[in-house]
Amino acid sequence: MTATPTSQLTDVARTVTAVKEGHVVSLAQTFAVHPEELWSALTIGSHLEVWFGRASGELIEGGRYELPDMEARGTVLAAEEPRRLVLTWEVGKSGSELELLVEPLEQEQPDAAEQASAAAPSVATRFTLRHTVPADAHWQTFGPAATGCGWDAALYALALHLEDPSTDQLPRLSRFAASAEGAEFTRATADAWFEAHVATGADKKPARKASVRTAAFYLGEEPELS
Repeated sequence: MTATPTSQLTDVARTVTAVKEGHVVSLAQTFAVHPEELWSALTIGSHLEVWFGRASGELIEGGRYELPDMEARGTVLAAEEPRRLVLTWEVGKSGSELELLVEPLEQEQPDAAEQASAAAPSVATRFTLRHTVPADAHWQTFGPAATGCGWDAALYALALHLEDPSTDQLPRLSRFAASAEGAEFTRATADAWFEAHVATGADKKPARKASVRTAAFYLGEEPELS
């Protein structure tokens, strides 16, 4: 199935969890690819640069990496190919931690009729991104959407890339981001993060204001708070 902004809203599972270090903003999505293909899309520079941005560094424990287009850099804390990657995420003076999990899903064995058909067996891999961010003033102002909306856009880009790895998706994504459809996607994902935030027990009114502020920030608008 071709990824669309509308399908992404329901294909991604979003959760927010309070932890000692702050909050874990988590996104999970299943892709119809082998784990190795997903791992390559996430870790090989020539793959990343056509859907996420330029990347350089060493994918080994203790290695440093840099994502100049994201203005991010950090240290590799764990690299367990092709299943788990843990990084520090450093932007300016702020620091947080990012965990990427790649998990093959068990597929049911086909029955005799299915085995006799020409259909190829299905493949499915679950990708989970967990970003642990501090419970600081930024969190109080913008909530989980500040982190989540950006990663929602990245998962949409990843879905498009996995469907067509030979195409440079960045020009298309740039046009989308500047379009009315792109603005609606930002507002919709901010609203989805409001729902995920409230599901953890957060008060609705401040949680709603935080999500509205986030969408307005991404879109360069003045937030309409009531």
